[in-house]
Amino acid sequence: MSHGKLINIALLGGVLTLAVACLVPALLNLISYEAADLFWFGGLLLLTLAAGKFTVSLFKSDGADRDQKTLAEAVIFLAAMLYGAPAAVLLAAADSALATRRVNDRRARLFSIAASIVACATAVLAYQLVSWLLTGEAAEGQAVPLGVLLVPLFAFAAVRYALNALAANISAAFATGQWRFTQSRESLVWTAMTQLAGAVSAALFFAALQGDGMSNFFVGVLIIALVYLLYHFDEQRIEEVRRHQADKLRHAEEIAELHMNAIESLAIAIDAKDQTTHGHVRRTQIYAMELGKLLSVSESELTALRAGALLHDVGKLAVPEYILNKPGKLTAAEFEKMKIHTIVGGDIIRRVNFPYPVEDIVRFHHEKWDGSGYPKGLKGAHIPLVARIIAVVDFYDATRCDRPYRVGMTREESLGLLHHMAGNSFDPRIVEMFTRHIEMFDQLIAEHDMREQVASESNPGLNAARPDAGLATDVLGAGEGSGYRSIVEAQREVFALHEIAQTIGSSLNLRDTVTLVTSKLRSIVPFDTCVIYLVDERSGKACAVHATGEHAAAFVNRRVTIGEGITGWVIANARSMCNTPPELDLVGVPEEICAKIQGVLVSPLIREDGAFGTITLYSSSRATYSTEQVRLLESVSHHAASALNNAVTFEKTKEQALVDQLTELPNARAFHHALEQRIAECQRLNCEPMTVLSMDLDDFKQINNQHGHGIGDRVLAEVATVIKKQFRQMDILARYAGDEFVAIMPMASADVSEMIAERIRCAVESHDYSACTGRRAHVSVSIGMACFPADGETAADLLSSAVGNMRQDKHLRRLSPALTANVVTSIEAYR
Repeated sequence: MSHGKLINIALLGGVLTLAVACLVPALLNLISYEAADLFWFGGLLLLTLAAGKFTVSLFKSDGADRDQKTLAEAVIFLAAMLYGAPAAVLLAAADSALATRRVNDRRARLFSIAASIVACATAVLAYQLVSWLLTGEAAEGQAVPLGVLLVPLFAFAAVRYALNALAANISAAFATGQWRFTQSRESLVWTAMTQLAGAVSAALFFAALQGDGMSNFFVGVLIIALVYLLYHFDEQRIEEVRRHQADKLRHAEEIAELHMNAIESLAIAIDAKDQTTHGHVRRTQIYAMELGKLLSVSESELTALRAGALLHDVGKLAVPEYILNKPGKLTAAEFEKMKIHTIVGGDIIRRVNFPYPVEDIVRFHHEKWDGSGYPKGLKGAHIPLVARIIAVVDFYDATRCDRPYRVGMTREESLGLLHHMAGNSFDPRIVEMFTRHIEMFDQLIAEHDMREQVASESNPGLNAARPDAGLATDVLGAGEGSGYRSIVEAQREVFALHEIAQTIGSSLNLRDTVTLVTSKLRSIVPFDTCVIYLVDERSGKACAVHATGEHAAAFVNRRVTIGEGITGWVIANARSMCNTPPELDLVGVPEEICAKIQGVLVSPLIREDGAFGTITLYSSSRATYSTEQVRLLESVSHHAASALNNAVTFEKTKEQALVDQLTELPNARAFHHALEQRIAECQRLNCEPMTVLSMDLDDFKQINNQHGHGIGDRVLAEVATVIKKQFRQMDILARYAGDEFVAIMPMASADVSEMIAERIRCAVESHDYSACTGRRAHVSVSIGMACFPADGETAADLLSSAVGNMRQDKHLRRLSPALTANVVTSIEAYR
């Protein structure tokens, strides 16, 4: 019997004993009552039973009705004032029995009735003690002033209220098995008000019976009725709050379940990396949680086992696949690399900040009982209990299942290995508990229909070897039968497809995406050269954006007309093609390369508006591809199409965000980015001059007004072309806004910049712009410049100075050509 049950029995027995000690004298005292007293007591009993139907719950927070206070409190107080403790105790017992009539737990109900009797007897003693201190006598049935009477009554109410609240929480613990404070704030307030109203009403009733007028009686009834009405008015609000809290709790539980499902999905994806099955994750979880219950772990540790069983190998994300799935024994260097998965996994879980010890599982589940494990070399009980549990169940299930690098063991062989390693690798107590209940565990596994473990019968393919879970050894190597090789190949294909589906969209960078596709494709479909073509919307041709394998250089930047060759036909028809003469697709490829290629397989990349590219495979060793290989490539193409389309869209959007669509020059955003970079270079080199030019077309609005914005846009584009031709290749010209252009001229002194500015002005003004049929447009430009660092050392200062000089140039040019020339000459002389 547990320690908690013993405490419950002792507590219940003690309270029952006290209640009997109070109740027996009360019953004996009732026999001695005269007829008139019995009549009055019977009336009080009827009032108690009638008022007992009007209740105030102590547990509004959880909706329980096991402990309720009634409006009979005033009658019990009055009985204590008239007849003392015996009558009050009998009425309290009747009231409590009526209030708990719906409680199903007999122990909880019995405890509540007994506690009410003891609380009432104790409260009467407090009442009599305070009365004696105030008046020198117990005041039982005596005429006492109302003001004096209220003080001992309040003492009565306070003691009874405190003891009832304590008893209510103990009763709740009997019903729920949890020792915690369960009453809501509203319940405490209203039960306190009920007690207070009962005490005041009892005092008024007593005063009325003593001849102080029936008005006191009616006031007492009014007080009780008012409190009860106010309670039930507020009860509706409390009920609404309770429903809202219940909805929030249900929502929180749903979110928690979603989070656990997300954890399970993540665990499956992680385990797929070393070709572990979904069943292994779920079986490990079942084993761990059931074993944890048998070992009496805490609630927090049990929750940690539920999540930790799924996430204990999350650190394998940092281990290369060739190590995870290596058929033979790991080298010392490879094993060191494998060992980092516990550290990486622990660091990942630490950032999640689980409120239970999941990190201990992930970080320490490869520690060994004798201290020879990793990463810390913990020994014995210093290893967290949850980590020791996971170590046992993970090892057992891992050895029971087939893996690509070994075959599984039977139950007897795996348990024998566990016992052999107990005391060295595993906690002997946990191994013994696990072995003792293995049949029960396996029955639970069978209910979930996860049939992946080797049957519990003799398996001649294994001997008495001692493997480590997750570490392939010589004795657990794969068989050499062709059937097993087929299984391994099938698992490898499924694993590769799964990994592509999980990771192919992880980057929006086009180069990263095509590299990832081709690297994963090699383990699914054999090829010597892989080329990914995407249609260029400007030229309408399919361009090779990535090539890998033999002769990849011959295919880089290759362009294919849609409809021509095998690749062009596949794009035009959105259908795969294979086993056709490869030379049809090798026009323009050197003959020595064409002679080596024996087979070709092409699958389209399809989106909503049709094919926008292909994955083209060339083989030098095979002339044909099977139907299964075509299906696998189409499956990869289906996953890759979405990722590649997203990457292409991202690249196009990024380009549009930095390029002005009318002039095809960099826009203001690109200009600011480039200017910041150039300034940083100048500051780093501390010797390179740089000039910023600001150019604004004079009165360009008149062209738009006279000829329309369509003509204006065409002229503006021509002006951009004219200006761009005047700059050096290293210079950056951008359209800043409207008819304003800006330029960055690295390594250009003030003299060089003035020369180029004058050349731009002459080129723009001398160019013949066609406005419409038979009409020409004249364009002039105002130019200002700012030099680094003389005119500013920040982008804002340089641009502001250049714009100011441009506006000054525009103003002077409007005065007169002659005056402009003189002013410019004077300014330059001053500079």
